[in-house]
Amino acid sequence: MKATRPSAERIALLAALADVHAEWEREHLAEAEFHPEGRKAGSDYQQHYLDVNPPVEAEDEFHRRARQAMGLSPDD
Repeated sequence: MKATRPSAERIALLAALADVHAEWEREHLAEAEFHPEGRKAGSDYQQHYLDVNPPVEAEDEFHRRARQAMGLSPDD
């Protein structure tokens, strides 16, 4: 199966979404909780993959900003 390159519009939307995420992450990462429970002792999991739980308000803010970046209504 041959891969199809996304349209220039789709690429631009995804780049805008990536920018929103990077900015949001810089603003809110310090307030997100990290729970390493359940990882093996000595694991380097947090160096390669990280699950964090931002406050609900911050997560809602991200979704609003992401929808707006994608050209959708931020409040739907």
